[in-house]
Amino acid sequence: MLIAVLLGGVWAGSASAQQRHELTEDGQWIAVNEPDPASPEGQLLAMQRRLADDRPGGLVEEVTAWLERNPGHPQEPAAYLLRGDARMLRGYYYKAIGDYEQIVGLFPGTEYYRTALQREYDIAMLYIGGVRRRGNVVSFRLYPAGDIGVELLIRIQERLPGSELGERASIGIGDYYFDQGTMDMAVEAYSIFLESTYPDSPLREWALLRLIQASLAQFKGPAFDPKGLFEAAQRLDQYRDEFPAAAERIGADALLVRIRESLALKDLTTARWYDTRGETLSAVTLYRRLILAYDDTAAAGRALARLDELGAPLIDPRADAVPGLQTVPTDPARELEVEINPNTDDE
Repeated sequence: MLIAVLLGGVWAGSASAQQRHELTEDGQWIAVNEPDPASPEGQLLAMQRRLADDRPGGLVEEVTAWLERNPGHPQEPAAYLLRGDARMLRGYYYKAIGDYEQIVGLFPGTEYYRTALQREYDIAMLYIGGVRRRGNVVSFRLYPAGDIGVELLIRIQERLPGSELGERASIGIGDYYFDQGTMDMAVEAYSIFLESTYPDSPLREWALLRLIQASLAQFKGPAFDPKGLFEAAQRLDQYRDEFPAAAERIGADALLVRIRESLALKDLTTARWYDTRGETLSAVTLYRRLILAYDDTAAAGRALARLDELGAPLIDPRADAVPGLQTVPTDPARELEVEINPNTDDE
């Protein structure tokens, strides 16, 4: 029903009047002289009116025959748009994309170019919203089409850079990955939106908040890479600066405290890993770093208690005299992750 309303609104102008109408570059329909019904123009107009009246039956075949009879006709892009719309109205979205791509590829300078991309956007949003595509051979077989939807959105933002449609396509990519739980791709898509394609968009607040949420979701626990937490903390500071009222509503300050606690717990877990293996110097160094970096966290309190147990002061008195004394491996997280989650492929 939604597609019928959409297409009916587009073609109604040409069907209801006694004159032929053409689409201008600014999306307006203008009246032109009524063509001879027997002429190619008259035949195409009659088919356009049928579509506007929601009578798409047989239109695909008739427009295909018209294209075969009139190669190179000035209204060829209008015919491709008509055939695509007829297919779209009947639910053959994937085949409709082929018609719209003909316009995009062969007639980029016409008034139909942006309309074709708008149609592709509409199909993309249906696909990423869960609508399945029909099979090419067996039409009653349905297949997931989210990846096709994303590909269409990528094409649109590349073909209409800086446009409102390109902006909606760009944010749609991030939203799709976010809803699918593919947070690394969501982070990448929102980052590109904010920093490269649409830094001044009215959707900036939405994209920034989604980026924070996706970054937080990437953190799987203290035994894993904390990159997402660092990204979230940085973006939260940015969010507070740009949208202070909204930041207060979502409790940004409390969220930053939780991030600090998680980062401190991550460092505590790493220090304990060295501690349990008898690598006391490395463990003590990490305990000290944790306390100095996150002195207001519960993890810092536990690290300080462990230093007391080890008889190690918070600040090594030899540190100034022996530069580099407290150096430890800079990325023990990977080794720790392997230890906690051993590879069992050979079992």
